[in-house]
Amino acid sequence: MSSLSYFFTKFAAKVLDFDHTALPEQQFAMIQDVLANETIQIKGTEAKELLSCLKRKHLVNSITVRRIKNGVVFSSSGNGQAESKNASELMGFATKNFATADIVTMRTEKDWVMLMPFEESIYIIKANSCLSTIELRAIAREIEFELKKRHIS
Repeated sequence: MSSLSYFFTKFAAKVLDFDHTALPEQQFAMIQDVLANETIQIKGTEAKELLSCLKRKHLVNSITVRRIKNGVVFSSSGNGQAESKNASELMGFATKNFATADIVTMRTEKDWVMLMPFEESIYIIKANSCLSTIELRAIAREIEFELKKRHIS
């Protein structure tokens, strides 16, 4: 009986598989060409300047970093203080009620908002699309590296 169902499953998969979707190769080529020709210099001695450069590099709308210990806020936009306070309260709620809350992702009308704790900081990243955990950690590591390199608390 199992061999008969196996045969019909394979037969149906061959006959009914009409998925002819393909990757948009032209769009990928265009994006790769733009990224290959565009070099973003990460410059600046102030945190806002640095975060603005990293924002352009990673193609996100805004980056805000809040230090948990002393409440210092670095933001690529102007409303970092209020935004980070709300984010830290929301992250506290999530970690208290969900034992394995690592990242909080929300969808607003305009963009995606992702909250992530990393090395005694909370990162608030807004983007047009949802970023994966790996992408968020890479952005956080790069920000920490650049802030330490420039001796910005």
